[in-house]
Amino acid sequence: MFRPGDKVRFLNETGEAVVIQMIDKTQALIEDETGFDYPYPVDELILVGDREDEEDKYASKQPRALDIISRNVDQSKLKAAENDFKARYKEDNKFRRKDDAVEVDLHLHEIVDNEGGMSDGEKLDLQMRHFERMMARAEREHLAKIVFIHGVGQGVLRNEIRKHLKSYYPNADFFDANYQQYGYGATEVRLRFN
Repeated sequence: MFRPGDKVRFLNETGEAVVIQMIDKTQALIEDETGFDYPYPVDELILVGDREDEEDKYASKQPRALDIISRNVDQSKLKAAENDFKARYKEDNKFRRKDDAVEVDLHLHEIVDNEGGMSDGEKLDLQMRHFERMMARAEREHLAKIVFIHGVGQGVLRNEIRKHLKSYYPNADFFDANYQQYGYGATEVRLRFN
């Protein structure tokens, strides 16, 4: 704990200050080199001592990851990204009811507004995360039949979906969806509930 008159250095900034008084256990009132005094977090101050002692203190202070991130991220951009995510993934917009089934279109243009600059791996990852969210919702809502529209293409997304269904969903049966409605571009999933 610091005492009035202690000379301190800033952990994450350059410069020194003098402790005027302790406000509480977490904050000290300091006066910096320019003569301004203001409260400062105690855990970001280091008592000025001999050089070796000081180096040990710097080495032992680990900044919290959240502090590092919040310093390096524009908060307005972060808030805009959160709002954009919420708008895109309103679950009500992602299920289309058709007869006794629910349809989920996994075409990329249905999931994101702009796919420019994305690698094939990033696109597949995004589509699979959307697939997982919709499967979780289907299980939560006890939906018996879901049709995932993945398109024909080279069959990469289709194979990945079926591999996940086989590995992680023992309560699911899957097969090609109705050819007359979807061609070869969709997989029908039937979920069994106890």
